[in-house]
Amino acid sequence: MNEDFTVEIVDGIAIVKLNMMRATIKEAQEFKKTLQSVFQNGNHKIIINFSDCSFVDSSIVGVIVTFSKELKIKGGEIKSIIQEGTLLNLFTQTGLEKIIRHYPNREAALASFTHN
Repeated sequence: MNEDFTVEIVDGIAIVKLNMMRATIKEAQEFKKTLQSVFQNGNHKIIINFSDCSFVDSSIVGVIVTFSKELKIKGGEIKSIIQEGTLLNLFTQTGLEKIIRHYPNREAALASFTHN
């Protein structure tokens, strides 16, 4: 079992947590496999929890963009938990915040699915 990513299901919503400070190309393939596995298990509402992560490189951003597009086509949605700081600035600069909505904490992200 890979401890870099953990998955928790809450009320039918999958929360994928990155358990690392920096997510890079080294973790990108496993991250992609984790997201695909979550979707294949019937979870079409996914939250990526970046609360322990302060940096992602372009390979992780690429996985998120590609997976988000595929998920949207299949009727799913992906959101994220990002706290103020470097990672939020990166999401803003890359335009990723326009692709997936972000929330400051788990409660807000979960609530956003019930208020669509």
